[in-house]
Amino acid sequence: MFNTIISPVDGTEPSEHALQYASELARKHDARLILVHVLLRGTSVPAMRELAESKGFLEEVKSDIADVEIMPVATAAGVAAPVEVVPDETLERFGQFLLKNAADSAHGIEDIQQRILDGDPAEAILQCAEDENASLIVIGSRGVGDLKSLLLGSVSHKLVQHSKCPCLVVK
Repeated sequence: MFNTIISPVDGTEPSEHALQYASELARKHDARLILVHVLLRGTSVPAMRELAESKGFLEEVKSDIADVEIMPVATAAGVAAPVEVVPDETLERFGQFLLKNAADSAHGIEDIQQRILDGDPAEAILQCAEDENASLIVIGSRGVGDLKSLLLGSVSHKLVQHSKCPCLVVK
C-alpha cells in the first residue's frame, strides 16, 4: 500500500514519535523511507544549542553555532531590532546531524534516504513528496517553531490541507 514514506525530521519529540510510526510502516510495507530536514532558519541560537545538546552533538556544532552574525532589522515601529543570522553551512551541518540521528534510530529498513531542504517548511516538504511520488507523509504535530506556527498556521496543518498523498500527524 505504501511505497515511499516521507518523514520530516527536526529533532523535536513529536518528530521522533512520527519517525517511529514512519519506520514501522516502512518496515511493514517494505517501503522506501525518506527522511527530510528543512533548514531551521529563524530558530534561535539558544534553541539550536539546546536541541544539539539533547541529541548529543553539541560539541560538534558548538563553534559553528557561536559563529552568528547579528543584523539590525527594522521593526514595524521603525526601531532596529537585533536578529541572529546563522550561516547556511551551519544550518546544513546541523541538519545533517539530525538526519544521521534519525537514520540511526530507524532500524531494519533497507531503503532509507536523506534530504536537506530549504525554504518554507510546508512547501518544501510538499514539493519533495511530489518529486518522490510519496504515498504517505508522517509528521509530528508540532515542531521547533511552535510560536510561529500558532501565528501562521502549523506545518502539519498545511501538509494535511495541501498534500496530494495521505498525511499521518503524530502527537
